[in-house]
This record gives sequence, C-alpha cells and structure tokens, in this order.
Amino acid sequence: MKLLLFVLLQLNTPLEKFQQLLDSIQNDNEIQTGVVAASIRSTQTGAYKIQFNARKSVNSASTLKLVSTASALSVLGPDYKYQTFIEYDGTIADSVLKGNIYIRGTGDPSLGSSRVGLDFQQIVNLFARKIKDFGIKKIEGSIIGDGSAFPDNTLANSWVWGDIGNYYGAGISGLNINENLYEIHFKPGKSLGEEALVSRLAPQIPNISYINRVTTAERGSGDNVIVYNTPFSNTIMSEGTVPIGPSDFVVKGSIPDPAYFLAFHVQRKFQELRGEISNEALSYPLYKAKFQKSPSIRNLILSYDSPTISTLAQHCNFQSINLYADAFLKTVGYSLSKDASFEAGVKAEKFLWSGKGVDLQGFMIRDGSGLSPSGVLTANNLVDILFTMRHDSAFNDFYASIPVVGITGTVQNLAKGSKAVGNVRAKSGSIANTRAFSGYYTSRDGELMSFAFIINRYADGADRKVRRYLEEMIKLMVEI
Repeated sequence: MKLLLFVLLQLNTPLEKFQQLLDSIQNDNEIQTGVVAASIRSTQTGAYKIQFNARKSVNSASTLKLVSTASALSVLGPDYKYQTFIEYDGTIADSVLKGNIYIRGTGDPSLGSSRVGLDFQQIVNLFARKIKDFGIKKIEGSIIGDGSAFPDNTLANSWVWGDIGNYYGAGISGLNINENLYEIHFKPGKSLGEEALVSRLAPQIPNISYINRVTTAERGSGDNVIVYNTPFSNTIMSEGTVPIGPSDFVVKGSIPDPAYFLAFHVQRKFQELRGEISNEALSYPLYKAKFQKSPSIRNLILSYDSPTISTLAQHCNFQSINLYADAFLKTVGYSLSKDASFEAGVKAEKFLWSGKGVDLQGFMIRDGSGLSPSGVLTANNLVDILFTMRHDSAFNDFYASIPVVGITGTVQNLAKGSKAVGNVRAKSGSIANTRAFSGYYTSRDGELMSFAFIINRYADGADRKVRRYLEEMIKLMVEI
C-alpha cells in the first residue's frame, strides 16, 4: 500500500492517479481473480470521468438500496405513507362482536420500530386499546393478522438459507412489526466450548420450539451465531458461538410469521384489558385454510399512518435496513402492476428506469436490498440511475437520504481527515467477497458527480485490504 501511494504521488493529474490506482488494485494478487468496477459521471453534463470495467455485471451488495429508495421516491412521492388498519366483520351488539378483528397491513416496514414513531409495545397497546374503546368487550371470533397485501411467500427465491433466519434476512409481509426481528438472549458459559444457554426471547415468539447448538468462544470474539428458520415455521435452530464474559449476550433473529405474531400480542393485551375472546389469534393464510371462508365486508376501527417514505428512505440508507429496501421494491411493483412479488418489483423497476432512458444492459437484480448473491448490476447502471434521479422532482429527498462520508450512517468513520468528509454522500455495501460504495460528490469545479465503486469476488480474508482500497478511491476522486 505504501509503495502504491508513492507511485501515485509521482503522477501529474488526479485523473491519472485515479486510473493508476484502479490498475494497481485490479492487479493485486488477492483481487486479480475478481473484478474492480468503477464509474464516475457528471450529473450536469452527463460526461463520464471514469469507466473501469463499468459494463461488467457484479454483485452490488447494499448499494442496491439506492435504486430501491430512488424508485420508491420517484414512483410514490416523498410524502407517501403506508397505512395499517384495524377492522372488524360481523355485528356488534351489547359490546359483543360476533365476528373477527383484522389487523391489515399495506407493507409498512417501520410499524412498531423503535427508530420511528411508536415502538412495538406501544403499537400493541394502542391497537388493543382502540378495539376496547370502540365498545368491544368480547370477541366471538379471532384476532387475525392480515398481511395479504403482499404474497404469502415473504422471501426472495435467491436468498441464502444461512441468512433468512437472521434479522437481516427477515421476509417481507404485508403486515410487518418490530422490523420483523426479535432478540435471543444468551447466557455464555464460564469456560470455552461450554453451551451458551438461551435465557429468553424478546418479544416472546408464540408456539415456538427452540433448538440451541450455540457454544462459548474466546472473549471479544463477537456474534458468530447463525439462526435458522423458515416463514410460518414453529421451529428455530441456532448454532455458532458467543463470547465468554458478558452475562447476557443478544443476537437478533427474524420473526417467522409477523402477522400472526402481532395478532397474538394484541390479543394478549386485549385480554389484559379485561376483554374476552373465544378463539386463538391467527394469520390470514391460516384463517383461510382453517375456515375456508371468502373475504367478508369489513368495517374500520382505526387507520394508522407510517412516517413519510422520505423519512423511511433515510433510515433505509443510513442504517442499511434490508427490510425497508425490499418493502420499497414490493410497493413499487404493486403500484405499477398490482403485483407485490419480488419478481414483479424487479420488472417494475426495470420498466421505470428504462422508461427514463437508462441503459439497463447487465442489470439483473433479484431483490431490493442486495442480499441475494445472484443479483448483479454494472457500475454504469448505478451511476446512470443516480444521474437520472438528479433530474427527478424527488431528488432533494433522495439526496438527503444518503449518508455523509465521515459524518453519518454506515460511512461515518470513512475517510476521516480527508477532503471527502462532508462532501461525499455514499451508500456502503458488503456481502461475502464484495465491498462497494456509491453515491454523489461535488468536484473541485463545483459539478455534482455520481459514482459507483465495486470490488467483487476477491480472495477470502482480504476484506480489510479491499475496504482500504475503496477508501483511497473515495479520497482521491474528490480531487478529479
């Protein structure tokens, strides 16, 4: 690395230095079997300043969230809000509901999140209280979580088995709650290799069998737990290690059935408020399977709005929340085609950006978050979408949703002490053997530039080196 920097200093222009840096990275013995892709384009003139393997399809990792948030803001508008409804069917007489309560979502990924609005327990309390305050003291039916706005299959077909039980691999339902995650509290053993016991799950996951294969590892070794479960499953298994030392070590898993989970907790709170109910809580697919009933006429008790999608987009990009990005993809799909599947969302985004003149050759994504290892795009795809978004009416909200290098979000510790700090807005991305950054910066002559840097399929164990290279690229590009 020191030799490389010495060579760069001998070159004349920042552009020459940048090109030499790219060549050197691509020829690094731990990277040469993979691909270094880079593209920089002026959003004012449209001219490309750099194109290096810019038309090769590579894994995007979480830089794909820029496409998801841009698509959502462009199609839905910055002020769009998701709505969640409390409804009932049947009749109410003498405070007795002869029918069911439905909690119906429209895909809000932030419902019950502690990041925005009311948290999980506050939502549960609100919903249960609103049912009681509506004059219902007894329900001769069920409380049903209805996530049917999105398909019952909440997962992308291309996601990896080792991801989907963990919080970052949570499926996307039409009714989400608490970002579809729960906490597993482990009590590490007192010696290496000893079993780490599960003390509790928070919030409680109803009707779950838990198989624990987690053991205790060295102090400071961190979270090396993989959680396995599938949507609608009643069995969760975990394996791996947690570090010796803490008396309570927390790992996050994904809720198998968030619609049922919310219905269960609202029902329990309703009973705590001295409400009576005849049947167990259900999710809508299980209700339909059990009773074989057609949809009934429903009446409104409560409509609950999410924050604006502009606010949610900022949380998505600042904290790299997969659930939010995939909800945006599905919502865009439903908005443009009345189909909220992952496949329809991908088609809708392709339709959107190709209709705006973006060349999407090599754009073969599989989800909205970048979690899928088989989803690929090109560096030019990214910078061209960013270039096009510059002229969208929602641009200011989109630009504000991207973290500032050295200051905010997942890039707050990047390029400290350099001219990139406060200038560059960048979304980071990382999955196995892929690291990436993409966003905007202002050049020395005042032009707003879009950029994408991706290093893909490098050698195992080279993560730190690759991150240093990318950081050097970001520091140098602001000089171009």
